[in-house]
Amino acid sequence: MKSNEEWRYWGKRDPLWSVAAWPGKELGGDSPWTPEQFLALGESDFRDVFRQWNHYGFSPGTCVEIGCGAGRMTAQLVSVFRSVVALDVSADQIDLARSLLGPRADAVQFYQVNGPAIPLRTANCDAMFSCHVFQHFSRFAGVAEYLRESFRVLRSGGTVCFHIPVPGAHRGAAISRWRLGLHNASVAVRRWLGRRRIMEYHRYAPPLIFETLRAIGYRDAELRLFDMRSNGDAHSFFFARRP
Repeated sequence: MKSNEEWRYWGKRDPLWSVAAWPGKELGGDSPWTPEQFLALGESDFRDVFRQWNHYGFSPGTCVEIGCGAGRMTAQLVSVFRSVVALDVSADQIDLARSLLGPRADAVQFYQVNGPAIPLRTANCDAMFSCHVFQHFSRFAGVAEYLRESFRVLRSGGTVCFHIPVPGAHRGAAISRWRLGLHNASVAVRRWLGRRRIMEYHRYAPPLIFETLRAIGYRDAELRLFDMRSNGDAHSFFFARRP
C-alpha cells in the first residue's frame, strides 16, 4: 500500500511517537516517550476498549492484530488471548515490540506484511483487533480487504474489534472535511515527490463501514463511541461477528 514506506520510515526514525503522536513526546521533544510510559498508555487504552469488547462478547483463543507497531496493544492482548498473531509493515517496529514485550513475546507470532493479507489458514482464529491503523490507509479498499481477510480466518462466532474515525466522534480531531481533504492531497503530492514523512488521515461515515461488513458476511455489527481516559477524547470502535 502507498503508506507502507511512511510507516517503515517512522519505524526507524521514531517508532514510539509514530504510534502515539502526542505533542512533545517525539524524540527531541519536551518529554519523549519512554518504553514504560508507552506500555502504560497501551494498558490504559486497552482497558477502555476491552470493557466494550467484553460486553459485546468474544472468545479468548487466538487474536490477529493488524498494525501492531511497537506492541503498545499487543502487550495487553497477550493477557486476554491464549495467542496473538501480530502484523505490521515495519520490521523495525516488530523488532522493538519483541524487545518491549520481553517474555510475553513468546505468546506472539510476528509477521512483517506488505499488503492486506493475513498469513493464516481459513477459520483458524477467534478474533481480530486493530487500533489507530486503518485511518492511515491511502484507500478504503485496503480496509475492506483486511475485513474480508479477517472474515476468512475467523472461526464461526469469532469477533472483530477495530477503530476507524467517524465524522463528529473525535473531539480532539475536529477538522473540517475540506481541510482534511487538502491535508491528504498535500500528503499525496509530497509522496509523489519522494517525501515520505507525513501520514494520511481519513474518516469514514458509519453507513460505509456497516455496509462493507454486511456485504462481506458479518453480523451483529455495532459502532460504539466512548472516551479513553488517557486523553479524554472520544474514540469510535466497530464490532462485528462471523456467523
